[in-house]
Amino acid sequence: MARPRVLLELGGDEALTRDLAAGGTFAVGCTLALGEECELVVGELVLTARVVFVDDRGAGLELVGGALAPAAIELDDIDEPANRAPTLHERLRGLTLVQQVKRAQKAEVSERILLERIYGKTVWEALLRNPRLTGPEVARIARMGALPRPMIELIVGNGGWLQIPEVRRALLANPRLGTDQILRVLRLLPRHELKIAASTTGYPRPVRDAAKRLVRELG
Repeated sequence: MARPRVLLELGGDEALTRDLAAGGTFAVGCTLALGEECELVVGELVLTARVVFVDDRGAGLELVGGALAPAAIELDDIDEPANRAPTLHERLRGLTLVQQVKRAQKAEVSERILLERIYGKTVWEALLRNPRLTGPEVARIARMGALPRPMIELIVGNGGWLQIPEVRRALLANPRLGTDQILRVLRLLPRHELKIAASTTGYPRPVRDAAKRLVRELG
């Protein structure tokens, strides 16, 4: 089976270059599981990497085989013509708030990842209103503990997203999920998942307690 691919745009980012030179990097928006291997695409390089940690923002990747020489990584700075076209990262930096929102609402996946990397929570709502947003992207935003309640309601109110198990699990793990929202999500779970939710310590206590009550009601 082919390994999944993770695209990393340096865009002149010195911190990313230093991380790769040290043997790893952080991929914003990456939803791979801990220990999973992938192909990390950096410019023309295709590297083998392994997920060594995950959090709400993405995944930390370790290069299999060790670090790279900085000269091999800094692709944007080698033999560049003075009139080279700006990279996507460079084009997205310095956008006004209105421009950020407009781009996020229509952006394709590589641009969405960069927009969130640069602007963070400022573009969450606009991303959630992007019809191209994928299930894993919705789930990643849904896990954010700082996600405002109106945005949680935006996700909970989308029936299509609630049909995605990854999105439901992400919502249930969010401590800001309200009582009525907890019940709306739990009622969509199959019975066996409901039993799991009742004992999953990674879920907040209100979620576990509500799941236990529903299990009892179902007999």
